Amino acid sequence: MASVDLGAFLASNLRASAGALGAACAKMPDDRIGWHPPVEGNSGRDALDQAVECAYLNEWAAAAFTNASVPAFDGDDYSAKKDANRNGAAAVAWLTSGTEALAAAVEAFPAGSFGDTLTNPFTKGTQTWADFALFFYWNNVYHEGQVNYIQVLYGDMS
Repeated sequence: MASVDLGAFLASNLRASAGALGAACAKMPDDRIGWHPPVEGNSGRDALDQAVECAYLNEWAAAAFTNASVPAFDGDDYSAKKDANRNGAAAVAWLTSGTEALAAAVEAFPAGSFGDTLTNPFTKGTQTWADFALFFYWNNVYHEGQVNYIQVLYGDMS
C-alpha cells in the first residue's frame, strides 16, 4: 500500500478549500459582498465577514503549527485586523496569504507529531494536530457554503 504524506495532503486541502471560498467572494459584486441578508427579521453575516474570519484564523493557526503550540486568541487583534480588511480585494488577498502561511506550516510540521494532542481553544475539546488542521479546512468549506447561499439569495445561480 502506498503511503500518504499527511502534511502535504492536509496542506493541499487547506489551499483548495480557501481557494474555493476566495473565488466565491471574488466573483461577488461590490454591492453584495458586504450585504447582510435578512433572515426572519435578523441581519445575517455577510460574505466579507466570513472571508476575513477564515483569513485571520488561518494566519493565526499558522503560528500554532510553526511553533507547535496554540497561541492565545486575541479578540481585539481579530477585530482590528478584520475591520482593516473589509473590502473584497483585501479580504481575498488576506485569505490567500493566511492560508498559504497555514498550508506551509502544516507541510513543515513534523510528521511524527500529527498524532500529538492539544486543546482546541474554540471547541475546548482535545484533538490531534491532524484534526486541528482539518478544523481550519472545515471552517473554509463551511463558509464557502454560506457565501454560496448568499449568492443564491441575490439571484446568482452560477
